[in-house]
Amino acid sequence: MEQDEFIVLDYLDAFKLADESFIEEDTGIEKSRLSEILAKLSEKGLIKRVDSQWQIEKAGEEEARRYREKMLEESGRKEEVLEYCRKFEELNVKFKELVTRWQMKEEDGTMVPNDHSDPEYDMAILEQLNVIHSETKKLLEKLSEILPIYKRYIPRFEKALKLLMDGNIEYMDLDRQSYHNIWFELHESLLKLSGMKRVE
Repeated sequence: MEQDEFIVLDYLDAFKLADESFIEEDTGIEKSRLSEILAKLSEKGLIKRVDSQWQIEKAGEEEARRYREKMLEESGRKEEVLEYCRKFEELNVKFKELVTRWQMKEEDGTMVPNDHSDPEYDMAILEQLNVIHSETKKLLEKLSEILPIYKRYIPRFEKALKLLMDGNIEYMDLDRQSYHNIWFELHESLLKLSGMKRVE
């Protein structure tokens, strides 16, 4: 399996079902090449078309699992990669708490939805996001030295953060290209790569 074929399979393994346009936008794979990959994966019984979307099959999930194991072993730095996955889990705890505080705020001892009318409250959260972003970027730079497929997340996070800092609050957790959605995609990939269980 080619690396870009795995990227598509890994993406579908995270979301299970996705529009072809979403796969193209999020993976950065050129349209004609993506069409070839989807046709090839479908012929192998790894994915299937469901109306206008693509869905991963059980065989596809298993093939993705085998590729991850092979990728880890061939890297010669498996333990180092797993350590980066563990460090990301620590960042994930902080990020989840941050998103919760972005969505809800305490008023008179009661948690209420954040209507984003308090710029100081929001800015304090964004400043903390910048710290998490800096740590995440460093981690991804180190991880992508071993597994280059993870480098593509850096510019996506950078773009979402810039839009957020420019006042586009939907890029925290509402827009499809929000920081939260990109984080979810990366987190799913790293959980499957490491074999770690999701911590709720």
